[in-house]
Amino acid sequence: MHEIDEVDRRILRVMQADGALSVTEIADRVGLSQSPCSRRVSRLVETGIILGKTVILDRKKLGFNVIVLVRIKLTSHGRKSFEQFQQAVLRIPEVQVVQLMLGDYDFNVRVVVRDMDHFHALLQNQLVLLPGLQEIQSSVLLDELKYTTQLPL
Repeated sequence: MHEIDEVDRRILRVMQADGALSVTEIADRVGLSQSPCSRRVSRLVETGIILGKTVILDRKKLGFNVIVLVRIKLTSHGRKSFEQFQQAVLRIPEVQVVQLMLGDYDFNVRVVVRDMDHFHALLQNQLVLLPGLQEIQSSVLLDELKYTTQLPL
């Protein structure tokens, strides 16, 4: 873990809440002048603490009404089979999250689709064709009560 102080934490909290703020606006909110704030933000980027900025879209307003959690078990646990699976699953645009798991399943995959017909087509045409697939189990989310990318700093 990289060493950060309370000022860095304040900067990160402000940036997490609104990634579109300018360095001047961030500096005003954390009580710094622009130059030291800019240096701190640059250091946080250089050390890899800040990975980038993104825009969070309202998936429902864009027609992606269904989230499906897909648990996947592979036939083999060798490095080659894991790499082949990962390369293939990462290419699917509807896949938002891929997590390597311990337990009954090897991967947890979060998929966003327009509707169940969209998911059915995705399942038939891409998911069941993933290399090394042994078993697949899907659950549809009824509601998402909390969704955040913010860390509790």
